[in-house]
Amino acid sequence: MSRTNRGVTRDRQVCRSHGVTGVLVEPRGGSERAVVVLGGSEGGMHERDAVALAEEGFTALALAYFGAHDVPPVLVDVPLEYFTRALDLLESRGFGPGSIGLLGGSRGGEAALLVGSRDERVGSVVSVVGSGVVTQGIDYRAGRLDRILRTPGPAWTVGGEPVPFLPYAVSPELVDLIERHEPVALRDAFAPLPTDPAELDRVSIPVERIRGGVLLVSAADDQMWDSTGYSAVAAERLRRAQHPYPWAHVILPDVGHMIAGPPGGAFTTSLGPGPGVTFRHGGEPVLTTYARKETWSRTTGFLRYTLPRDEPA
Repeated sequence: MSRTNRGVTRDRQVCRSHGVTGVLVEPRGGSERAVVVLGGSEGGMHERDAVALAEEGFTALALAYFGAHDVPPVLVDVPLEYFTRALDLLESRGFGPGSIGLLGGSRGGEAALLVGSRDERVGSVVSVVGSGVVTQGIDYRAGRLDRILRTPGPAWTVGGEPVPFLPYAVSPELVDLIERHEPVALRDAFAPLPTDPAELDRVSIPVERIRGGVLLVSAADDQMWDSTGYSAVAAERLRRAQHPYPWAHVILPDVGHMIAGPPGGAFTTSLGPGPGVTFRHGGEPVLTTYARKETWSRTTGFLRYTLPRDEPA
């Protein structure tokens, strides 16, 4: 059933009828552009983001892919085929190939690049503090952070088979910080990027297959993971392939991980809660607050510019 407020309509039933968990938010006047919104490792759906996009003239689908009703409870073994249903939904609403974008933050940015590389209906992808490298799953049922990191499992599958990923690497120093209840930088829990080109290629996302624009936004002081280095992997693939659609990798200096999503209140700390730990997000709170506003403006501008897709000459 739909409900209307602030000039937009919200419809959950249409999502259920297409076998996805989410909410479709549409501007009253309609739109020629649609965007699927993907949250990060917190799970659930980002309805506020979808409403903010609809208020700017986009049709937006806030899609939950784990941590909500009728989807996996944790970020493990999430089938990429599930995201195809979200694109099917938008296509059924009249959005043709090239008029659908993907917007993801953090692990959602990783998902957005993966899905965009697999479906030609996607005309634009924005990955905010995301990754051009596939990373390990997150099974919160394991308990404390170090136990989660030591629980093997892929985040994504295709045809029931795991998508190769960069694993976690739990050091004694990280465990010691957890034991002493000190803030931890999750980026220290990831294995280094492979130096062997074949191995790096194995865990990298083939972003050059995205048939549309690609915007990568990373934070230079991201302490949750190396969004700058991981996004640089994607940027290098686009550069080598001479990607014919608009693309950019924007690196924001002196800011931390929390720059995805529409602007809200001011950040007063660069720390946040985690499973049995306190996470360091990185960055100066004032600069991160400003960067979030800047990133949202870049995001909406890029989506407006690249949707619907213009084919290169």
